[in-house]
Amino acid sequence: MSSHPTTTPTLRDVLPPETVLLAPAPAHTVPMRPPTGAWGLVVVAVRTTDATAPPVRFVGDAPAPDPAHTDIADLFAGTWLPAPPPADLHSGDVVLRLLAPTDDDPTRVDVEVLAAIQGKWHTVLVYQALDTRWPHEVVTSVLLRMRVLADAALSDAQWTILTGKPASGGEPNTLAALLDAGLIEQGEPVLLGAHRATVVAGGILQHGPDRFAVSTVNALATTLTGTTANGWHLWRRAHDDRLLADLRTDLATR
Repeated sequence: MSSHPTTTPTLRDVLPPETVLLAPAPAHTVPMRPPTGAWGLVVVAVRTTDATAPPVRFVGDAPAPDPAHTDIADLFAGTWLPAPPPADLHSGDVVLRLLAPTDDDPTRVDVEVLAAIQGKWHTVLVYQALDTRWPHEVVTSVLLRMRVLADAALSDAQWTILTGKPASGGEPNTLAALLDAGLIEQGEPVLLGAHRATVVAGGILQHGPDRFAVSTVNALATTLTGTTANGWHLWRRAHDDRLLADLRTDLATR
């Protein structure tokens, strides 16, 4: 009898098949316009390289790398959305819109970075007239925005566990809305590759025997993969392998 070692899937292994890889990617495959019928690209995973400059620089530090000539993005991936989804159900999502520049140069693109915050899509930044290296130009801003939103949602979840009450002024909890709608059950397991978590009351994920070992869809995906991630496009309902993002779409169309 022979034994076969088991391996833990990498993040690349669990990305949905429709994922668009922006980095690492050959220049000719980097999109400069959205495909027909697409509104924007929701960011699923983003990770920067060691070349990325630290947020605080001191006298004597080496110059910050120029993203126009340095590979800042180590992993940058997303999924096309056909239309603007309800922002209140997509809290924490960061979307990129690829727009034609004012001179309509097909070799250049304006990149609008949007985030779903407090029930509305807000423009965070607009980068103008970028070339095919645009993923490296925008990646740092995207990563920081995703982390800020994920950290805020995690703080709300921890408050709910400690007090039994939703955080005042917090973002809408879409996983709780899925529970209320019966699209997922309390105590139901969800999977991210080899990782397993349980949906508990309040739309929170528990990932260990300790009742305080709780997290949120995005924050837990980020912790487990070591990559800033949108967990809605990575976590799957265990009994039928459906993405939480698909369940969220079902909720929006009810």
